[in-house]
Amino acid sequence: MSAESRGSRSEASRDLAGVGLETAAPSSLPPRPAAEASRGSRSGASRDPDVVEASIADLRAALESGAVTAVELLDRYLARIAAYDGPDTATALNALVVMNPEARADAAASDARRTRGETLGPLDGIPYTAKDSYLARGLTAAAGSPAFADLVAQRDAFTIERLRGAGAVLIGLTNMPPMANGGMQRGVYGRAESPYNADFLTAAFGSGSSNGSGTATAASFAAFGLGEETWSSGRAPASNNALCAYTPSRGVISVRGNWPLVPTMDVVVPHTRSMADLLEVLDVIVADDPETRGDFWRVQPWVAIPRSSDIRPASYVALVPSRGSGSEASRDLAGVGLETAAPSSLPPRPAGEALAGRRLGVPRMYVNADPEAGTAEPGRTPGIGGATGQRIETRASVIELWRAARRDLEAAGAEVVEVDFPVVSNYEGDRPGAPTIATRGLVTPEYLRREIVDLSAWAWNDFLDANGDPALRALADVDGTRIFPQPEGALPDRYTGFDDDIAEYPEWAREHPGATFDDMPELESGIRGLEETRRIDLEQWMDGLGLDAVVFPAVADVGPADMDVHEASADLGWRNGVWVANGNLVPRHLGIPTVTVPMGTMADIRMPVGLTFAGRAYDDTELLRLAAAFESTGARRTEPPRTPRLA
Repeated sequence: MSAESRGSRSEASRDLAGVGLETAAPSSLPPRPAAEASRGSRSGASRDPDVVEASIADLRAALESGAVTAVELLDRYLARIAAYDGPDTATALNALVVMNPEARADAAASDARRTRGETLGPLDGIPYTAKDSYLARGLTAAAGSPAFADLVAQRDAFTIERLRGAGAVLIGLTNMPPMANGGMQRGVYGRAESPYNADFLTAAFGSGSSNGSGTATAASFAAFGLGEETWSSGRAPASNNALCAYTPSRGVISVRGNWPLVPTMDVVVPHTRSMADLLEVLDVIVADDPETRGDFWRVQPWVAIPRSSDIRPASYVALVPSRGSGSEASRDLAGVGLETAAPSSLPPRPAGEALAGRRLGVPRMYVNADPEAGTAEPGRTPGIGGATGQRIETRASVIELWRAARRDLEAAGAEVVEVDFPVVSNYEGDRPGAPTIATRGLVTPEYLRREIVDLSAWAWNDFLDANGDPALRALADVDGTRIFPQPEGALPDRYTGFDDDIAEYPEWAREHPGATFDDMPELESGIRGLEETRRIDLEQWMDGLGLDAVVFPAVADVGPADMDVHEASADLGWRNGVWVANGNLVPRHLGIPTVTVPMGTMADIRMPVGLTFAGRAYDDTELLRLAAAFESTGARRTEPPRTPRLA
């Protein structure tokens, strides 16, 4: 990375000394399994919690008991950021790129509310981070791009608004490549690095743009993080950082106020270190949003999208097997505008009850058991993206972890069967006779171009206009060459099947003043075709096999950290199953919900890998239940060894 790129981080936004912090020395103790650390923090949660691996419940208990204040809690996270994140530290993780100057005041306000007995809900005083593509009132919203480095958010994104209303404390914004149009490419703030192993990437290179969120959450720089996903940018960093991540069905979590990339694919993705934490966050951010502008699926008139309140359970926390009723976390949700049903009177259910009798399919293509995968006719045009349609070679240490996970699932009463995966094969054309998304006939090539050029350019312009920054309100005023400049010394990316260039979006805006998506006649048939593709290739297929969910390793391998500058490393990192998380573009393009949880740490390279649960559209709650049940069958998350506890 060039010195200019590294130096472009705002020094004012990074000045942790300004809040009275000195960098503490890292502990010399060896890293502990996260489960052991979590048990330790729970035992002392009401006294004086160590924020490393601390759950939201731990932190809340300490706040409620008076063992710690919200300001003190914030300072403990800031101390870790000072010790491990900045360019002058040994690790230089570079995850937090815009600090919130109001964080201390927000924490102090939380303390004042608690003193008065007026807390806003279970997350009051809990610190978190958000990706640089979220509007957070008063902060810049560069989305990692030099072209938008000075854009100032005039309002909050919906999820930030919900969390602010719940009393949560935003520490700052996390790193990402320009416009989320990639994964680990370096943007105006550079990129985040792995807290587990400096030799490997913290997210997939081709699609892991929530890399800063993944690193920050894994390193305990906050209680949780908000990422996003268009291809696999939420799942990939979760897998590489032993995190939980949820990619919802269309419209379940409002994306209003998030920088769009491809409006038909973009979703909000929370990152947490446990399913219990994930479900606590969902209890606040999954809610009906009366405003639809900036959320394509809720504003388009052609496909009916259910309301969030029609999909979410009364209490997400009740899905955790060990907590059952979820009464503690759901008790104050009315204070943030949620109506909740009375907690269930049933006793907590063990994990086995949630998994017992469930039939889970694992696609052979992801576990080295599909000899037909990647055998399409030579010269055949693959599905859109990059190394799609090619055979996936899953690392032996990932297979070992999958076999252990399978044993745990089966021991809990689930039936696991190896299956084909037509929703991917018929999208990517990975074998003889299989079509691609462009040749199947349900979606036209003309629509696919409209989707990633016209619709995306229109959405960018509409985002700027809706934000209303008087200094930059129109995409036509932007210099396209500054949106995603080639990083100095970087190898060319290896994306294929696209003829769009985001640098040309401002010119499109200049050529189409006043355009709306109503001026794009292919859209209606295109999005109906996407829905029909999912219905046939996933939902009918699952019905035919009697599957409750599909489960698979989140990635086949992890890319080398130097793959942006060394060809041999790039050859490894651009392989199918590595350049993007397994599933590639399919889950987001077709609206397939997923939940990813830690599956373990690879014995040979000491990098984590996740297990992904996927299913029918709007089966979100069942997937969350299954993922929580799997998590409860064994401890699989480990603390990052590069960010130990401070002395």
